[in-house]
Amino acid sequence: MNIRVMCMAVVAVWLWLPVQAMKVNNLRCEYLDAGGCVHTTLPPRLSWTLDAANQRGAVQSAYQILAASSPEKLKPGSADLWDSGKVPSAATCQIEFGGRPLDSFETCYWTVRVWDKDGKPGPWGKTSWWTTGILCPDDWNGARWIAFKPTGRWASEWAAHKSRELPHMGTSGPIRSYQELDLWEIFDSVKPSYDAAPLLRKEFEVPSGIKSAKLYICGLGYFEAWINGCRVGNDVLNPAWTAFDNTSLYCTYDVTGMLNKGAVNAIGVMLGRGQLNPLCNDAWGLYKSSWVSQPKLIALLRMVDGDGNVTYTVTDSSWKTAEGPVVFDDTRLGEIYDARREQPGWDSPRFDDTDWTAASIVNWPMSALKAQMLPPIRRQEPYVPVRRIDRPDGVTLFDIGQNIAGWARVRVKGPRGARVLVEYCELPSDTVLVKNLHPARLQMSAAVADRHYASFHDATTEVRQQNAYILKGSGVEEFECRFSYKGFQFVRITADTGVVVLRVDGVPVHTDLRPAGMFECSDTVANRLQRMARITMLNNMMGLPTDCPHREKQGWTADGYFTTEAAIYNFDMAQFYAKWMRDLTATQTVSGGLCTVAPSTGYDADVSITWPAAMLYIPASLYDFYGDRRLLKELYEPMRRFAEHARSHEIKGKPGHMAEVLGDWVSPADSILPSLRGSSILAPPEGVITYAASTYYSILRHLSRIASLTGMERDTAYYNDWAARVKRDFNAAYLNSDEAAYYGDRPTGYRLAPNVVALYEKLVPDSMSDAVKTKFLKELASGGYKMKTGFLGTRAMMKWLPEHDAEAAWRAATQPEYPGWGYMVANGANTMWEDWAACASINHMPYCLISEYFYRHLAGIKIAHNNTGSPEIEISPSTVDGLQWAYGLYNSMYGPVESRWQREGADVVFNITVPPNCTAIVKLPLAVDGTRVTESGTDAARAQGVAYVGNSGTTAIYRIVSGKYRFRIHNAN
Repeated sequence: MNIRVMCMAVVAVWLWLPVQAMKVNNLRCEYLDAGGCVHTTLPPRLSWTLDAANQRGAVQSAYQILAASSPEKLKPGSADLWDSGKVPSAATCQIEFGGRPLDSFETCYWTVRVWDKDGKPGPWGKTSWWTTGILCPDDWNGARWIAFKPTGRWASEWAAHKSRELPHMGTSGPIRSYQELDLWEIFDSVKPSYDAAPLLRKEFEVPSGIKSAKLYICGLGYFEAWINGCRVGNDVLNPAWTAFDNTSLYCTYDVTGMLNKGAVNAIGVMLGRGQLNPLCNDAWGLYKSSWVSQPKLIALLRMVDGDGNVTYTVTDSSWKTAEGPVVFDDTRLGEIYDARREQPGWDSPRFDDTDWTAASIVNWPMSALKAQMLPPIRRQEPYVPVRRIDRPDGVTLFDIGQNIAGWARVRVKGPRGARVLVEYCELPSDTVLVKNLHPARLQMSAAVADRHYASFHDATTEVRQQNAYILKGSGVEEFECRFSYKGFQFVRITADTGVVVLRVDGVPVHTDLRPAGMFECSDTVANRLQRMARITMLNNMMGLPTDCPHREKQGWTADGYFTTEAAIYNFDMAQFYAKWMRDLTATQTVSGGLCTVAPSTGYDADVSITWPAAMLYIPASLYDFYGDRRLLKELYEPMRRFAEHARSHEIKGKPGHMAEVLGDWVSPADSILPSLRGSSILAPPEGVITYAASTYYSILRHLSRIASLTGMERDTAYYNDWAARVKRDFNAAYLNSDEAAYYGDRPTGYRLAPNVVALYEKLVPDSMSDAVKTKFLKELASGGYKMKTGFLGTRAMMKWLPEHDAEAAWRAATQPEYPGWGYMVANGANTMWEDWAACASINHMPYCLISEYFYRHLAGIKIAHNNTGSPEIEISPSTVDGLQWAYGLYNSMYGPVESRWQREGADVVFNITVPPNCTAIVKLPLAVDGTRVTESGTDAARAQGVAYVGNSGTTAIYRIVSGKYRFRIHNAN
């Protein structure tokens, strides 16, 4: 049989094969995988994806959900918690649990099956389950908050410390006390010493018939727990930072396998200060926040035997406590571990704790306790140094080859009592470590009084990052941080005589987000930028999106929303961002204003509307990508109050002018200045008011849409009318019609940022739209496509420009000169800089927004949900001249969406995947109108699952059903 006949036979057999039944995968509750702890008083929401073996047009016509209290009951007729019956619906996500309200501690097993478009049922999905958290304070069963000492005594000692320190605070830099001291000098100068990180322990009996055991625990600010000498979980820096007096997150662990049944067991917990009780006297006043208090613990261990009998062990005054080996810890100043103070066996049974004292009961709001439903922070694969330099003076230097957030894992050997200081830097002022340093960096470091510090001084962050260790002298010892993290690429170790540094690894730590997508293309610069964006975003995902991992570690709101879509394309962000939006809500003042960082001490309340607009932007993005309408409803009232508060920023007698403190942050100077720092202008020359006015309009437009999505239609017209008035005032104040250009409130020449912001926000009158667009594109081109914009202008640029001039967007994204992303790559960056000149942080989130451009425009993957909650997918790649191919994958709530295009001679081939239950609009760029387009060798308009919609200029538009497709644009003929 020849090959052609064989292939025809295979195709014939395939055509007669029965269609495979539709399967379900990825069963999740509230975005959590099997076993997640769900804390909600509303019905939990369920979701799944479909597997239709790439059949075209696969559609779910109905589903049936079963939920039961045990796996054995999970079958039709026996499901005791819920049987939905056959529900005619194509919905696969955001489906509310329809059973009775669940109580605390319940485990709900569930599964689902679906019917395809022909009414054929598929198999039941793999059993999944969730557990309910502790839903009300009474269900903590008498557990109390406990701490190292009585509150009154702690508060008196804390006040005494601050009375000694605060009069000597500096007035500049992020750290206002001990700014240039090494950690030993800080520790030795604090008399009396601050409390060491406390250890708390409890021994308890475990009945012999225990079948399951769960530990519910919240240790503030951070905790680590052990049972019978074994670490509970593999997470670090737990729990996530919140406004602790508003929300304290507890973590849940299944510890069944860690218990010794019918025997005495022990639980031990070490507490760190975290952001609950920072020692650093910082620029943002965290040391005086409303939640500042001593580290504290609440825990409940719930053990259930085979008959359903429950035994509890809870935190109370029977627990014992003592100071531990972490003798100093602060999120910014660092931490010291004295291995001589270790107490072997303290976390195991039969330890002699005679010298320990009883834990103190302390007051803390039980109502603040909520389950931590976002992924925890975990260690990631360590980096092995690419260079080690052993200096004659005993100092050892390491370059781990990548800028990360985390800490060093250090292995040493030496005599008892020897000291080791570990310092961290992302860009040290050391020409041995970093070649071609800007002379200004060396000049800045020359002003540092401590010459040893000056040689490892990071002139861009102005923080001395460090931790330290005192050896116990028992052979090889290994240590790493527990309660602080750093931003760094370089490590310096200064040790006492006799200490041998055996090994150092760089350990990245960040919120352990599930990957959601990938992008790559034929251009090495773009691929470098994509890698830089992913790493930088992860470096700043620490239970909330931070601006940088070294200097501030703060949840700056605009830094977060600049990169929302980029983060969602790359990672599963649903629970992460929902948590952070609640953090932001907690900053709301009586007037309705919000803070610029979240969590916040309130130092920045009511000062900006441009930054806290994240309150509307991020939930709207979560709806677009995940269809999450519930969060919009939850936050609608805070959003409405924020919009009303924005009125107070209007300047009386000056329509269109808004009081504001933040604008196009780090707008670049025309060239990198000799002083370096002046190369980025914190307040752009055109002023900040125009950006507040444009944001004001955007807030109202978003709120109008959100009102419609949440059933508040009566508010839609109100906000539309309000927005129209703001738009009118904006154009009267800032548009020069004769020049077709927008200017700020301060006189300047033409500036890109205010013009592209006006274009992106649709503030330009229809009559002026073409003229303003033409002027902008001309100015951009005449400037060599350089990114002469700061945060706000760059965001607007990379959202608006690709839709209107794809080639210009590609040039702006990759051109190699200052200012721009290509300049970062050309100068060796491996993470994103805060500004285009690298005169500030070089591990900063906002310019990671370029990754959104790669997915949304180069790969062409666009996803949104319409007002009915149905997904709308569009595939519209930009086949720009500088690329041979591009590939994007996004794992949506419905399954993978893929887009790959490549040039084959004169032709361009597009491989597209649309998940089951979805349709997509495909927009293919033609060289000329009328170019032939095929799909899998057939005229595209006649191909299975393809409907020709029409042409728009040189773009061919099709609607396709789910499945895999291969389109070809035949440019050769």
